[in-house]
Amino acid sequence: MKALLPMSLLATLLAASAFADCVAPTIDIKVPDGTTATLDEMLAAKHAIKDADATVAQFADCLKAEQDAKIAAGGDKMKDEEKVKISAGYVDRQNAVADQLQKVADQFNVAVRAYKAKSAAAGPAPPAPPAPPAPPANP
Repeated sequence: MKALLPMSLLATLLAASAFADCVAPTIDIKVPDGTTATLDEMLAAKHAIKDADATVAQFADCLKAEQDAKIAAGGDKMKDEEKVKISAGYVDRQNAVADQLQKVADQFNVAVRAYKAKSAAAGPAPPAPPAPPAPPANP
């Protein structure tokens, strides 16, 4: 029974170290100028933002697991104030990355409005050329 406590502490410490590598993603997305961008450039930025959002969600999951492991490592003797302090630190890390992504998303939304305004000012797209006639059927 006495060996159980050191083993459980060791397991908790190993679990905590497994989550100790939550690295904040770099939000480095170039938002195109909506007044001059092509549709492909706008779509590429949209996809980059979606990918970054998924990465931020994975980072948040990692932080949550790391936070839970750190609190669990403190055991029953950890005071509520300490748990709140630990949680607040992880929330701050998550919010910093989420704020970066939100700024990029806001820039992208401005670019989309400019792109749509440019497209509306250009008028409707020219009609597609007619399809070529079907080849005659062989008798």
